[in-house]
Amino acid sequence: MNGIEDVAQTTFQVQMQGDGGDGKSQKLSCSQELIQLVVGHGYLFHDERNDGYAAVTHNNSRRTLKLRGRAFRRWLAGLYYSTTKKAANNEAISTAMTVLEAMATFDGRMLELSNRFAMHEGILFLDMADTNWRVIKISQAGWEVMTTPPVLFRRHSHQQALPDPLKGATLALVHKHLAIKSDDDKLLVEAWMVASAFPNTPRPAITFHGPHGASKTTAARILKSVTDPSLTESIDIGKSPAELAQTLDHHGVPCFDNLTSIPGWAADMLCRAVTGGGFSKRELYSDESDIILSFKRALIITGINIPTHAPDLLDRLLLIELERITTDKRIDEATFWEQYNADKPKLFGALLDAIAGTLAELPKIKLDRMPRMADFARIACAYAEWAGIGSDRMLDIIMQNTSRQTQEVLDADPIASAIRDFMQKHMTWTGTASKLLELINESAPIPKPDGWPKQGNNLTRKINVLHATLNEVGISIRKHKLNGEKVLTLESCA
Repeated sequence: MNGIEDVAQTTFQVQMQGDGGDGKSQKLSCSQELIQLVVGHGYLFHDERNDGYAAVTHNNSRRTLKLRGRAFRRWLAGLYYSTTKKAANNEAISTAMTVLEAMATFDGRMLELSNRFAMHEGILFLDMADTNWRVIKISQAGWEVMTTPPVLFRRHSHQQALPDPLKGATLALVHKHLAIKSDDDKLLVEAWMVASAFPNTPRPAITFHGPHGASKTTAARILKSVTDPSLTESIDIGKSPAELAQTLDHHGVPCFDNLTSIPGWAADMLCRAVTGGGFSKRELYSDESDIILSFKRALIITGINIPTHAPDLLDRLLLIELERITTDKRIDEATFWEQYNADKPKLFGALLDAIAGTLAELPKIKLDRMPRMADFARIACAYAEWAGIGSDRMLDIIMQNTSRQTQEVLDADPIASAIRDFMQKHMTWTGTASKLLELINESAPIPKPDGWPKQGNNLTRKINVLHATLNEVGISIRKHKLNGEKVLTLESCA
């Protein structure tokens, strides 16, 4: 983000007092005094959504306050009282806020606001969300805590502060408190933690699954606590796209706990959240004004089983299996969190060290294989090089996770399974979608599963969804015309 320092020097020309025509100075009204105080203590701007903001200095820290928010109203009332020893009435505050909003919107610069994570000129910034509005700057050279970064952050009331980081640990410390089954998955979790801080990069949603007693919720809470701590540690999918869009917008790392299944509309929205997307909804009490929400998020999902088999969403998941904690290793919750909280500052410091090291290695990374979520793979491989794991090993682990995603689709989707079984008997086959449906119907389970296509065009649409997954297991599908008729050609490369 550029121009914050320039904006800070902007002077808003507001005539606060003047000659009333009789040579006497006019007394400032309360609302005028309020406006003058704000202009003297900060600068006004609007964000990418055209909402007015004030960046103000309070107790030697710079705060970004929405002009129509309760925090700004309280700050303004407090500032007025501390300056004048008088209380501003509600009408004066409301009038001042209206004028200030107009000044910010029409005269102020547009500055983009970030949620928890920001990238500026190759440097990462992490909002600690504490009362002093401190930010951590992370570069290839290391990290430091600062109060006036060249980026601004949007705050939400649910956000909690990150701990003061301590040095002296590695990211492997996190596994002291997790029950991850595979050593490879442990490295994927470490890589995901690092990648969560890269706001402009598509990162897969980490998905913890396993039996009852495998501490899936605890694992999610731990990762949330060192990336984006919140009063609402986990959140619901919601009942509508608008609800889910607002949740994704308000959390830097949204956490969806204990999901049994993900509806189709929510799966589509989560896909957009991973790779970057937006949502438009109508402003309250407005017929024409829209609110545009845009987000690209690192997500946390938990469930006993993997809660989706939608191929598009599965492509965007890191599947991490947890094992049930045995009775001899189980401890009470109070003791567990006491032990974890003692380690949390060191774990957070280790994460910052790992991010800085990853930034230093990232320009050197060249992938000889291009997996899905290739941007995440580059970050993961850069972390692996810095941590001494090796990028080749990390890339192998990522490719194995991709194979696991493919197998999940094949095992769960009856059409995918039917086509795979059909092609085990045919190296190549050409015919209409209706004929293919007729053939796979011969071995279909009875009764047929929900969603089983009834006509050829339904099968074609299903194949469009499964095309990439089938290609991963060596089945290519080509649509073309033969003798003027639309046909499919299936070929097995196995």
